[in-house]
Amino acid sequence: MKKHVFNFNFIKIQGMKGMKIWLAGLMMLMAVGVWGQGWLKTYGGPEKEGGSISIFSPEIASAPTTDGGVLVAASTNPPLLGPHPIYLIKTNANGDILTEKFISDPNGKLVPNDMKLLPDGGYIICGKWTFNALRTPFLVRLDANLEVLWLRTYNFNVLISMAGDAVIQAPDGGFTITGNYTQYPEGSQHIFLIKTDVEGNQLWESSFPVQNFYDFSADGLAITSENGYLIASSSENPLSGFLFKIDSIGQLVWQHNFSDSNCSYTTAFCVALSPNGEYVVGGSICPVDVWGFTVPLCAKLTSDGVTIWSKTWDNFPDFSYFHNLIPMPEGGYLLLGTALIDNNQEVLIVRIDEDGNELWLKTIGTNEEEAGVDLFQLQNGALIISGTAYRVSTKNDILLLKTDANGNLYTSALTGTVHQDPELDCLPDPTENGLAGWLVQATGAQSFATLTDSLGQFVLPVDTGNYEVTVAPPGPYWEVCNSPTAVSITSFYDTLSLDFPAQAIADCPYLTVDISAPFLRRCFDNNYSVHYCNEGTVIAEDATVEVTLDPYFTYVSSTLSPASQNGNVLVFDVGDVAVNECGSFFITALLDCDSTVLGQTHCTSAHISPDSLCLPPDPLWDGSSIEVDVSCDGDSVTFTITNVGANGMPAPLGYIIIEDQIVLMTDEFQLPSGGSTTITVPANGSTFHLEAQQATGHPSGFASTGATIEGCGGWFSLGLFTQWAFDDDPDPFTDVDCQANVGSYDPNDKQGFPNGFGEEHLIEPGQDLEYLIRFQNTGTDTAFKVTIVDILPPELDLATVRPGASSYPYTYGVTPEGWLTFTFDDIMLPDSNVNEAASHGFVRFRASQVPGLGQGNVIANMALIYFDFNAPIQTNIYMHRIGQVNPWTLVGTKPPVFNPKKQVRIVPNPLTDSALLKVEGIEPGPLRLVLTDVSGKVLRQQTVNDTGFEFQRSELNPGMYFFQIERNGERVGSGKLMVR
Repeated sequence: MKKHVFNFNFIKIQGMKGMKIWLAGLMMLMAVGVWGQGWLKTYGGPEKEGGSISIFSPEIASAPTTDGGVLVAASTNPPLLGPHPIYLIKTNANGDILTEKFISDPNGKLVPNDMKLLPDGGYIICGKWTFNALRTPFLVRLDANLEVLWLRTYNFNVLISMAGDAVIQAPDGGFTITGNYTQYPEGSQHIFLIKTDVEGNQLWESSFPVQNFYDFSADGLAITSENGYLIASSSENPLSGFLFKIDSIGQLVWQHNFSDSNCSYTTAFCVALSPNGEYVVGGSICPVDVWGFTVPLCAKLTSDGVTIWSKTWDNFPDFSYFHNLIPMPEGGYLLLGTALIDNNQEVLIVRIDEDGNELWLKTIGTNEEEAGVDLFQLQNGALIISGTAYRVSTKNDILLLKTDANGNLYTSALTGTVHQDPELDCLPDPTENGLAGWLVQATGAQSFATLTDSLGQFVLPVDTGNYEVTVAPPGPYWEVCNSPTAVSITSFYDTLSLDFPAQAIADCPYLTVDISAPFLRRCFDNNYSVHYCNEGTVIAEDATVEVTLDPYFTYVSSTLSPASQNGNVLVFDVGDVAVNECGSFFITALLDCDSTVLGQTHCTSAHISPDSLCLPPDPLWDGSSIEVDVSCDGDSVTFTITNVGANGMPAPLGYIIIEDQIVLMTDEFQLPSGGSTTITVPANGSTFHLEAQQATGHPSGFASTGATIEGCGGWFSLGLFTQWAFDDDPDPFTDVDCQANVGSYDPNDKQGFPNGFGEEHLIEPGQDLEYLIRFQNTGTDTAFKVTIVDILPPELDLATVRPGASSYPYTYGVTPEGWLTFTFDDIMLPDSNVNEAASHGFVRFRASQVPGLGQGNVIANMALIYFDFNAPIQTNIYMHRIGQVNPWTLVGTKPPVFNPKKQVRIVPNPLTDSALLKVEGIEPGPLRLVLTDVSGKVLRQQTVNDTGFEFQRSELNPGMYFFQIERNGERVGSGKLMVR
């Protein structure tokens, strides 16, 4: 009955500090494809070089495209006199140019400084328009085909020289520009804000004077939670960085200066909001005792402008800085900038957490000069960086590079094939069938993973280093030759070819089944998905799936007609299932209104045949096999423990009974083959669970099995059923889905099964988990593609992940970092305003803990849901903690035996004002009562010298409470108290 435990922790990405990637040369980079996610390319030529670019004001801007590529706008310095147009290039996800064009104004030079992708797939570009001594901001609006919709310039008057440095789309759909200007003839400097409507028409403007600045810029712009603005600004002479907070109508709230008495050389180039509304700024500051140079700086401020922390990177004591930063979905930030290393300018990428602690740092460069300008992250976690590359004379080319989520630019790869080996010779053979979807892992200082394609082939990008390469078969009947294999990657552009023949150790099908629904609603049709696979070594002939609906359901329809139906038991013929083949079908069933209550749990099971297991049993197994059943018998709950194994039990095993979240009793049992024993407890509406120990080496691989019941004697405790694993049979050919029906729900969320015991969601070491990820299109149009990304934590074994049931067909993938991806292509998911019932979807998967986890380990999991090319929606974080619930968890100890608790009568229960609590079957004497809430917090303690208590409600709020009654330190009773 135990399931594989799947755990998700926040990823802590560790990297090699100062790792420097030297690439051979530009011509090779342009001609040689780089394996995997990483590549570095430059774009330019005699007639379209980038302009002469100051590292403080890069004349380049970029934004992601809706199909995973990049759009770059760069200033030009054409060889002939005339207008200086903007040079636009659009690339695909591999950096190949798809479109080139120029945007020009016959009256002046256009220099781009910032660009944003808009919700309609178009773009807005901000910059400065120059003609002779006149300088003024401009906006250009492009449609999705890069056609100019309009171009606007802005100026206060002819005596002002202005430049637009950054643009952002305002909440009302218009645009806000910030930048700098100099007022002539007095030469005073200011920063400004200009607010426009959606057509670029100016609505209002405001400005703020600054003193003693030269070549001032305002490169960072963000919208606050109050719909105001943050402006990160800098000057070049003297270097000084500021953060300005502006309200929604352009009024200055406060400004913060990053300079101090020891250093007037500071910059502030970028700003972003933290999840809790604080402000994070990136720039530079002079290092201690070194005048005239800067090191990268990052600081976090409160919403009132008070510094929380400030971090510097003194390992780059030269002209180094951060120019851009982005918040990460899993928390923390990515900082992009430029570092001077050995007199070479390189791209600098740093990952920090919310407290500014460095998680990893990478520099990427060639033997030329590169500077990082813009940074964004793709749906698969990859990073795209744009910037400039110094090439010849004073010309600069456009630089684009793509790394993985950890900033690694891979140039080497492991390639190979995983295939069947019927000859049993462990030799490569191109005529043998490839095995698709098998996991290949390279484990070393850094680890990488991928799945084989439809031909059994794989390409795994890796960094230099030593690795152990393993192949994980999906089922237990396979043995893989050459796994593991030790390899060494010693140089860049190094490709190693590997071969992994897979041999059958048993000629047997190995069928698995998974059944689930996104949610259950009373009085409505509900949709179950049934997913099955053959992970064995031979075809499964004439396979059938038997589905037993919860008794409160009425079968309505299915996409596969049942071969037979007996009440709520449906049998489906799925035919022959080939090796490595999977399939799915769907069942619609009506959940009754009148006979159910809100929050009641409903269990539906699936069993696939043939269900034979072909491996010999563990020699340590004694041949016993325990099953647990439970029934509601009027005023009693009866658990039946049965030994269905061929042999009797040579020694006792333990069981535990839990009422709601209180241990009711533990005891031992010893049964002959076919023997059974019953345990009866009073039916009082609680949720009861009995967990019974299995013998060592049991074929299921699980330490125990159990059964749960709720609603016997009333519906006093709902929502506790799924804190336990609920498979009646842990074999792979059986699955049980238990869910509580709901009235309302979060449309994009994540649930873990079992939910876990108590407030901390305790699970046992080694217990498997399943996760249900639900999504709903609550937008205003059809979603054509949905992608779910789950960053698997180190506490879970990637090799044990098993994708399961879903509402729509999906493609399962694994990124090189070991992230799980579920891609629903052409899903055509309608928005909830058009078709609420069809706007939902889900996917389910399971995984196991890695060996060696113990008490106290916390397992937290969340997912990112992408609808088309919109920003991801982050689900809730579902957390488990490994603890001890079952007494046999402690290795080498005998299970403690507690006698069943004495019957405690509570009159009335629920209580309104007071109640009598009496322990039956004991003599008068000292008693102590401890009352707690559902979180375990002690609310009241009471002592008497009697057999019971008179309990007063006093200040207790309506709800459920737990009590324990002790005598001389030993528990004599416990239970649940309801307050109206």
